[in-house]
Amino acid sequence: MSLAIGIDVGTTNCKVALCDLPSCGVVHLEKFPTPKRIEGDMVDFDIERLKRGLLKALGACARHAVSEQIEFISIASVGESGVLLDRAGHHGATSIAWFDARGHKYADNMHKNGTARSLYRVTGIPAHSNYGLFKLLWLRDHGQNLEGMTWLPLGDFVAWWLSGELAQDESLASRTFAMDISTGEAARDILEHYGVSPEMFPRLERSGAPRGKIKREIAEETGVFEGCLVCVAGHDHMVGSVACGLDPSREILNSTGTSEGILTLNKKPVLNDGSFRSRLSNGRYVEQGLFSYYASLPTAGLALEWVAEQMGIDEDAFFDVMPHEMYRKYLSGAFEGRELIFVPHLRGSGPPHRTVRAKGFLYGFVDGTTRDDMFFSATLGLALELRNLYGHMLGMGGREVAKVIGPSIKSPLWMQLKADALGIEVHACRVRESVARGAVMLAGRVLGWDIVPAFESTVYSSNADRHAYLERLFQTMYLPLEDMVASFEE
Repeated sequence: MSLAIGIDVGTTNCKVALCDLPSCGVVHLEKFPTPKRIEGDMVDFDIERLKRGLLKALGACARHAVSEQIEFISIASVGESGVLLDRAGHHGATSIAWFDARGHKYADNMHKNGTARSLYRVTGIPAHSNYGLFKLLWLRDHGQNLEGMTWLPLGDFVAWWLSGELAQDESLASRTFAMDISTGEAARDILEHYGVSPEMFPRLERSGAPRGKIKREIAEETGVFEGCLVCVAGHDHMVGSVACGLDPSREILNSTGTSEGILTLNKKPVLNDGSFRSRLSNGRYVEQGLFSYYASLPTAGLALEWVAEQMGIDEDAFFDVMPHEMYRKYLSGAFEGRELIFVPHLRGSGPPHRTVRAKGFLYGFVDGTTRDDMFFSATLGLALELRNLYGHMLGMGGREVAKVIGPSIKSPLWMQLKADALGIEVHACRVRESVARGAVMLAGRVLGWDIVPAFESTVYSSNADRHAYLERLFQTMYLPLEDMVASFEE
């Protein structure tokens, strides 16, 4: 039996999955919290602790493999964080978290002076503090010398650490605001304007391609086969779509975790004014010849965790028991007329009013409001926020099916609300560790393995009456309230 390892460096957790080839089924999983340093509003990933966690996890996978050979390691990561590396191979101890807003003034100035629109046609992404360039500018303005430094997106950094080879994955590079989305070359005019050398960004490599063999010292420390190849699969949301076999013509991917995203695939980037106004992001997709058209909502699972904590509800009951009880009540019509309007802007807002200054709010509670009403309304708020994003990306009826991956598939209430809010069929794809497994699938195909997605799913159909009711609620309550609050935040 041949084996491979998929690494998923996520916002909340890092996962290292040992997978069988060619099925890519997960045979062993290691998981640890993504290490962070938090000071007030500033959040950094702790790189030294991340490396130690990965070494331990790789060693555990190697021990589980026993005498079976691990052919390759494939890495996916969050899309915008990066690590600075100098010519001597020394690297920063931290990486600014992708959602950290420290670089917002640089992005905000682009919107204020009108250059953001023209630069969108170059980079394919709307200027925002998340992107790598704005993190670099903040670092430089706070004492970091960038002379002779290399910027490595987080997944590429892990690959360099494991193999010693410098390169940028195309899908990760397209989240830097330093790449021309159409040509794949450095956006030299942008970089020159800010005094940043294009040489900071290493050569591009296609997603899934091998970077080199694992370093001898790491092979010896972990027990991984010394000839094991190291590959980078790319941006985690994109990599997760590989595991569920997305059909570009009729399906979208809805990936959920701490945040939530919608992904569609196109043969060329969408760079028009409407796309810019809605703050939608294009990128190089992880499979060649396609471009991702993507937008994320910074708060999804995080919002439910926050609600559970504020309500003092046991986490197991909140996520494993209550969604099933509330699902049955929802189907019976028990919540009709009792909904609260929950806008889940706990870490700013996503498109179309994308700003780090957005605040969440809850409207409509009275002395008769119950715990169940609040639980239901929190989940409904996430579904209506997704409805808003979907409408701006595709218009209602833009696709026939939404394939959903991630923790939200465990909640039948959340799945049914997605289906009823969007008015399309929702497939809850039970793909164990979709990002880590997708990373293995992608690299496996590049390396010549015959790999086909295999998974089970639960189908949630949209009910016409419920869809009409939620659409009225969205148009007459949710959207006007969200727009009104957004006007105070401008």
